[in-house]
Amino acid sequence: MRHFLRATALVFSLAFLQPAFAEDAKPVVAADPARIAAARDLMEVTGVTKQLDGMMDAMKEGFSRGAKADESKAGKEMSSSFNDAMAKLMAYKGDMITDFAQLYAESFTAEEMKTIADFYRSGTGAKFISMMPDLMKKGSEIGMKYSQKAISGIDAPSAGGAAPK
Repeated sequence: MRHFLRATALVFSLAFLQPAFAEDAKPVVAADPARIAAARDLMEVTGVTKQLDGMMDAMKEGFSRGAKADESKAGKEMSSSFNDAMAKLMAYKGDMITDFAQLYAESFTAEEMKTIADFYRSGTGAKFISMMPDLMKKGSEIGMKYSQKAISGIDAPSAGGAAPK
């Protein structure tokens, strides 16, 4: 189960991070304040903080189910350890938000971010944002289903995919 914990942490980190290799490393340059402001506005309208919180809740719930925390003392202990690790990670939420703002500001102009934010303030964009927590929860459940299959060695693929050999 220790491997499962590591794999889950890896999946979370890959959801937000692009691997950085020494040969690809670039010095971090402070972005234009207007871009940072536009990035923070974009993150506000898209609910990045709520998404992080929702993702954490979904991961903790999924891990608890996968570890069978309701059925065994060992599962409960693993789930508790996972929750502690996620709480430590979320202690950096403010720093992550700042880094995300920097990333957005390096990737988009202030005008582009304003255009994106305007979309998310529209009816369709607002609906998309409001649906994200449920989509993330259901997406997490899909991920857990296949993680459990991979861990238990089930290799009966569903239509459209082949199980690893």
